[in-house]
Amino acid sequence: MADKYEQGRVRKRSKHVKTRSGRTKEVTVWNGILRYRAPNPKFVEPPKDGPDTRTQTQRRRTAWLEISTTFDPETVRTEKQARDELAKWKAQMELEAQRESLPSANTTVGDYVSSFVDDLEASQSVERRTVRDYRGIARRISAGFEDVALCDLTPTMIQKWENGLLASGLAATTVIKYHRLLSETCKHAVNVDVLVKNPCNAVKTPKRQAPSPNSLTAEGYARLAATLDSMEPTPLVTAAAIALHTGMRQGEVCGMRWRCYDPKARTIQVEESIGVANGGTYSKAPKTKASRRTVPVSPQLAAILERRRMAMVNELQEGEIELRPEEFGRLYVVGFIDGRFRDPLRICKEWKSMSGAFGLTGTQGRAITFHDLRHSFATRAIAAGADVKAVAAVLGHTNAAITLNVYADADPESKRRATDLVAHAIAAQGEVTPYAVSVGEDGSPELEG
Repeated sequence: MADKYEQGRVRKRSKHVKTRSGRTKEVTVWNGILRYRAPNPKFVEPPKDGPDTRTQTQRRRTAWLEISTTFDPETVRTEKQARDELAKWKAQMELEAQRESLPSANTTVGDYVSSFVDDLEASQSVERRTVRDYRGIARRISAGFEDVALCDLTPTMIQKWENGLLASGLAATTVIKYHRLLSETCKHAVNVDVLVKNPCNAVKTPKRQAPSPNSLTAEGYARLAATLDSMEPTPLVTAAAIALHTGMRQGEVCGMRWRCYDPKARTIQVEESIGVANGGTYSKAPKTKASRRTVPVSPQLAAILERRRMAMVNELQEGEIELRPEEFGRLYVVGFIDGRFRDPLRICKEWKSMSGAFGLTGTQGRAITFHDLRHSFATRAIAAGADVKAVAAVLGHTNAAITLNVYADADPESKRRATDLVAHAIAAQGEVTPYAVSVGEDGSPELEG
């Protein structure tokens, strides 16, 4: 929270006081003064019709106001002592202002959650897209607990609300997101002494459903790779090829600059991503520390990138634009020659049309989205026997267990190959003598001596 008061100033004045003997003496008294912005009590709304006859003071919506205090003349005698006392007084007043600004336990649940999201946005502790998602969730929470004060919120009420969300058809993962924000809000309320305990702690959340990647089959993956390789290196074709051959996220693909690609080492340095929030796009750092990574480039992708580079060079020449190597390196690979990046949502929309034209369908029976290209890369890499930790590093996962849990079971063909391998291993033993088995009175098999 920003400070309410300016540092202010100290002011010295003289004061005559009586001593015990009845005489009068002059002492120095120091005052501390703090300034702050507040709504102007003299402000007047502009007239709807006719001339505006307001004075300058009446036109201002805010005004500078002052508060002052007198320091003890017995202990504060010098200007340095006065400034030290002013700093202490300012800190005390700021603390009181912060406490007054905090929502109370009587605030409605919806208002308190909205205030919590406002604080997260002001502190820049979460991304803009996350703030956008939180605001949508906050509206759902507000509608679910309309006119309910935070102090009256109970585990039973929360459980009933979440069960209702599930019954309405919302996915378990969505309900878990709602629960998480409400719980974080209540946790914050406990930390600032607004609540005694977090009512969300006693609520049983729905079981998280294991994700099922909608990846391409081995044949579909190979056909799409060959198709992209045969096409002109447009931004969309290049973006799809990068995602298919590296598993990079759509924001990372759009945030890839030419300086990030090393054609000699055949590597891509992931150092930027394009985010989407509030109807706009913005450049940001990769999702996590693990997302800042070096991604190897296959020969097939290297050829596509080289064709894309030449296409952009030709486009610059046609526009009679000359760029130094370092200036060209700042251009986005799937961006524009004027230095702008492409909107990830636009790329996804264009891919949806291309995927539909190709008739691409994944292992889950759904159309292949742009993000499914990332799933396809991971699934095919693990099915081909790649080391799980290596695949996790390429994908930018913080933990190889995430990669294993999501993708190890995603390819039905690899599971069939696993059972076939076991069958082949048994057959390789040649002719063996089976155990002697007899049948008991109840029909169950019994091993003989």
